[in-house]
Amino acid sequence: MDDAARRARVDEVIATALDRLATDIAPATHSPQELLAPVAALAAKGKRVRALLVLTAYDACGGHEPDRAVLVAGAVELFQTAALIHDDVLDRSDTRRGLPSTHRALEALHADSGWLGDGARFGEGGAILAGDLALMACQQMLTAAIAGLPGDVALAVGQRFGSMASLCTAGQYLDIRLAAQPLQALGGQTETIFATMRAKTASYTAEGPLALGAALAGLDAIAVDAWAAVGVPLGIAFQLRDDVLGALGAPETTGKPASDDLREGKRTLLLSLALDRADAAGRAVLVGAVGVESASPEDIAAAVEVLSASGAVEAVEIQIHDYAQRARKALDAVAIDGPHRSRLEGLIEATVSRTA
Repeated sequence: MDDAARRARVDEVIATALDRLATDIAPATHSPQELLAPVAALAAKGKRVRALLVLTAYDACGGHEPDRAVLVAGAVELFQTAALIHDDVLDRSDTRRGLPSTHRALEALHADSGWLGDGARFGEGGAILAGDLALMACQQMLTAAIAGLPGDVALAVGQRFGSMASLCTAGQYLDIRLAAQPLQALGGQTETIFATMRAKTASYTAEGPLALGAALAGLDAIAVDAWAAVGVPLGIAFQLRDDVLGALGAPETTGKPASDDLREGKRTLLLSLALDRADAAGRAVLVGAVGVESASPEDIAAAVEVLSASGAVEAVEIQIHDYAQRARKALDAVAIDGPHRSRLEGLIEATVSRTA
């Protein structure tokens, strides 16, 4: 089965899970359409990077029940959908994957319907619940995936998934905690920035998916840990690439407004390095624009100029290359070769070289 077929199969099980969820909540009348429509739209636009990592690890570890692996892959993708919905509420993001963010879609529903009360608050509350529903669908898929497995394997998969979800949630808190620090102090926050990337992103982008694929195939804890070790540097490289795209990427490829991370004031290694390397005038430009609600397009453009001129982008590119190399080296410890090794190396390259 090629990657296109794998993605299609994951799309199918996600659609089925959301259909089942709609049936479960049907007695709540309007809820299925209003809450699940934005969830389904967002879930359908995923690139399935995480799913492919689950399936590739499972195959490489000798797994022979692909239907189970597809369900685990789909559960990881729905976990990401929930995380993105909640993340957009926390960051007050207007768009995601070229669509209105879930809370903005529900806020628009409130306005269009002429309902009473604060539309923004309604949208945020509804989006939190929509994200929770995505988590419930995720849990149902995981339960179906491990049903009937030997007890030790089912327990290992469940525990790995729970650990992944818990670490990602704590990483999200680290992210909002970091955002609460003065921008001028960001240069001294490098350790926290890396801890945030490791917890919030690497946990469910690569570490968890690779570990889940290996655990589902029945490998012991030490072997599963070796697969997880490939995912940690890969996930950090993924986030570093995401940070470059979030600050400098084109809207038509990122699905977000230009320089959206700068407008939101996202604390990234890229921004930290730029603050360290820029002169006093450049730092003043960054402080006056990044995360400042009243910043004009010209202010943001000037901040981008400082980022580019500071050498921070080149420094982050070096870090991306370094972490990708660490992931490749970690593959040696799982002792795979041939087509499985080639597929994983291809996924690593695609992850760190992406433009969207």
